Amino acid sequence: MKTIITAVLLISTFAYAKTNVVVSILPQKTFVEKIGGNKVNVTSMVKPGFDPHTYEPKPSQMIEVSKADIYFPIGIEFENVWLPKFTELNKKMNVIDMTKGISYIQMPKHNEHHDSHDMHEEENSYEWAGLFNLKKSTYTWSFAKIDSKYADHKMKILILRTDDKSEEGIEKLEKKANKIFSNEKAFVKHDLSVLNEINTLYDIEFNQKKELTKINIEIKKEGNYVIFTQHLPSEFENKEHFFKNNKNADIEAIHQEPESASHDAHNHAGNKDPHVWTSPTRVKLIAKNVYNALVKMDSRNKEYYKKNYIKFLNEISYTDNKIREIFLDLPLASNFMVFHPSWGYFAKDYSLTQLVIEIEGKEPKPKTLKRIIDEAREKNVKAIFAQKEFSDKSAKTIAGQLNIQVIKETPLASNWSENLINMAKAIADYK
Repeated sequence: MKTIITAVLLISTFAYAKTNVVVSILPQKTFVEKIGGNKVNVTSMVKPGFDPHTYEPKPSQMIEVSKADIYFPIGIEFENVWLPKFTELNKKMNVIDMTKGISYIQMPKHNEHHDSHDMHEEENSYEWAGLFNLKKSTYTWSFAKIDSKYADHKMKILILRTDDKSEEGIEKLEKKANKIFSNEKAFVKHDLSVLNEINTLYDIEFNQKKELTKINIEIKKEGNYVIFTQHLPSEFENKEHFFKNNKNADIEAIHQEPESASHDAHNHAGNKDPHVWTSPTRVKLIAKNVYNALVKMDSRNKEYYKKNYIKFLNEISYTDNKIREIFLDLPLASNFMVFHPSWGYFAKDYSLTQLVIEIEGKEPKPKTLKRIIDEAREKNVKAIFAQKEFSDKSAKTIAGQLNIQVIKETPLASNWSENLINMAKAIADYK
């Protein structure tokens, strides 16, 4: 009798066991709960009010990861650093792409909405500069393939010496670096080549047959050096840090421009835009992927998931129709200004133009800020949307000059439908 009761209890426990799901941000949690209902336990990594680009999980969240059946990544920078750690912690966890089939757009690069002639005056010939204190030795700089390909087939690199160890050490050499990048011939180097001259422009051609291309940098005299690169080093950084000494220890920059260009920082300029959840049409694809994943994991509850899936599709359609109704009298390509470019897909869905303040993950410099103010005045911008998770310093500066409002918003709210509708109303109200 005891055996029968035990067996019944085990079967009941199995039958009512929930699927443990972990996601990166709150909108994802909403999507999974809409379809999974009471058959899922969903944990979101990035808590409300925190920057999703630099968030570090708490120990309690790591425990949730260790118990997870599914992790749904969505392509934000946080995952670049932490997803490998999550999969190492829980090797049985299924990592499922909820954005499968979605067409991506690119993040704005160098504030693309600005006039190209004006941008040429300030735009550097390089994308990144790092100031290092280096001893006399040989160092290794690595370029890794990401998703089986290099971000580009080659990259220029320049090493200059400086006596200034402060942030100004980079600024003092910017003009010289731009001149060399623009005017001087680059010496072509290949995998395992040695770069042993300062003030010399090199062009590194990557070995397409290898997952990793390495160059050796020979420093002949101890001191402070600024290394300028044509592309962001993080674009070529996979599992290992890109710069190491002869003992294979990581070498970090004392200062860098842009400041947030490290592998775990907020910088996705020029890469694909991860903010796909701001587009109702794309969220329909996300919903389909979530539905398929839950059915595959728990086929016994297929009909339950299907009912919820259809209900959620109707909610998405309602959201889309409501936003279109709000924008009905808005001229095509109407613009709205934001600090962080989170609303590119939203703009694309509704034929709007997103004007961006932030440049490559950081506050714009004074000269660029003046140009943005002029553009905002020219385009009759009546409000600036600043994201709650980021600094609003530049937004307030621009708003103060134009005597307009700064409106705090977030694309990361859990009440996804209501949040998008409210954003649409705010844009329409300030046109």
